[in-house]
Amino acid sequence: MNEHLSPEDISRWFAGERGAEVERHAGECEECGARLDRMESALAEFRGWVHEWSAAQPASSPRAAWRGAGGHVARRWILAAAMVLILVSGPAYWQSRRQARAAEMARADALLEQVDAEISRAVPQTMEPLVNLVAWGSGATDESQNKGMQ
Repeated sequence: MNEHLSPEDISRWFAGERGAEVERHAGECEECGARLDRMESALAEFRGWVHEWSAAQPASSPRAAWRGAGGHVARRWILAAAMVLILVSGPAYWQSRRQARAAEMARADALLEQVDAEISRAVPQTMEPLVNLVAWGSGATDESQNKGMQ
């Protein structure tokens, strides 16, 4: 092993998962050995503080026991209220989404009908007054003129 121990290697070391190569490197490399020693002493000091703190705490406190049980019940009520809120707001949300989708579809249908009406016109709307002035069917046709000449 040419490189120093990685943080993962050190974590595995303290978790008890020590490979042969990691142990060999920790024994040979002064820097990694010192690093492991510093961390081990820090953990031992922390362990001592935890033991001192827990020894200073009262063995059983009725108030702490009551608070723990009440907290558990309170958490259940909070979770139940959250579930009810989700169950009640869910259908309302889906209904509002459905209404919004229906309104959007109605607007789209109206636009399509308008486009269809504009496309199906024989003459553009701006030329309709001119078309109304011209009487296409009232003029003499070639056949009626031919009959009148005979």
